[in-house]
Order: sequence, then structure tokens, then C-alpha cells
Amino acid sequence: MALDAGLHYLTRGYIERTEPEYFVDDESSGVTWQPDVYPELLALARKHGRDVVIDLGCGRAGKLAGLAVQEPGLQVVGVDIGPNIAWCRENHQCGRWLEADLESAMTLPLAPATIERSVVLCSDVLEHLIDPRPAMRLICWLLETGAARAVLSTPARDKRAGAEHLGPPFNPSHVREWTCREFRAFAESFPVQVERFDLTRSDDADGGLTTQLVVLRVGRR
Repeated sequence: MALDAGLHYLTRGYIERTEPEYFVDDESSGVTWQPDVYPELLALARKHGRDVVIDLGCGRAGKLAGLAVQEPGLQVVGVDIGPNIAWCRENHQCGRWLEADLESAMTLPLAPATIERSVVLCSDVLEHLIDPRPAMRLICWLLETGAARAVLSTPARDKRAGAEHLGPPFNPSHVREWTCREFRAFAESFPVQVERFDLTRSDDADGGLTTQLVVLRVGRR
């Protein structure tokens, strides 16, 4: 089926949700979502000798704060908006917490020297945004400024609802959900190089490989 570039490379005819619910990051369920994404990020930080993690759309940042405990010397920067980032500022003793709208922010108030020591994460965020392109451009800016790698994760519609399900998503806080084919086309429409494109567990309850895990590096200029 044809992909629609004007629809963020979703299959033509896909119906996006126009008024998603704000996602409040409540970790009280006991389920760890995307349990393998943050370990992958930490492995990349170690591999490339980076000691800063920039988490775009960090939510309440439980896993991000956990990295700081696990890896002494690691600096964590969480970026979000609204109640989630306010909660982080009030409850986390570590880290730097930046409020930014990922649908409009073009840069972040971070020194180039800090970005050059970083790896970037955007974990299960893009599907929540009405327009995901500014967030992708922000990721490109971070990579171009010197971040070693960026890790993205997002649900794989073809592994969950099925590729034939043309929206809106069942999750009321999701605007859209891409299939693997669609999301790869979306990522490759930006000036980045896809270093890894894989599937990972969505949670630690059933272990289903239904989340896309993508590692990006700076594109050729």
C-alpha cells in the first residue's frame, strides 16, 4: 500500500487522532514499559565514551533517574512539558529538567560542550505528538551539534493492531502508530543515518517484541 509523505509516511488513508489525551506518566502499575530501551542507551553511552543522556519526552523519568544511580558520573537531562516535568523537578534529586514543547522547540538551552558529551533518547514519544517533525528536527540538531547517537522507540502497529488497522490508535493518548515500514520511511526522510532498526519488548510483563527500536547517527552533509 502507498505511503503518504504528507501523513508522516503512514499508509494513505490512515486516520490520525486529532485530540489526544495528555499522557500522565504513572508508574504505579508495576509494569516496566520498554525495559530494554534505556539499557541500550546506556550501552551506547559507554561505547562512545559519553557521560550525558538527553531524554526527550522523559515523562516522570523513573528509568532515566535509575540510569544516574546505576552509572556514577552520568549526567541526565530530562525534557518534557506540563505536569510531568513539574513532577520531575519536585521529586528527583539528580538531573537537569528542561521544559520544552517538542512540537515547536528548535534548540535546547544546552551548551555545545554538553551536547558533544551526550547520547539522545526519544522513547515512545513521537506517537503522542500532533506534529512529530519538530521533534525529529530537534534530534537532528542534537546529532549535528555533536551527540553520538539518538535512540528512538515507538509502537509497531503491524505487531500490535495489525498493518491493516488504519487508525485511530486504541490508546487515547496516541495520535498515530506506524508500522515498521512506515516508521523507517519517516525516519529516513530526515538528514540522519539509520544505524540500527529492530524490535524490542514493549514491557516486562509478556515480553512481546512489539516496539520499534531505532538508532540514528548524524547524516552525511
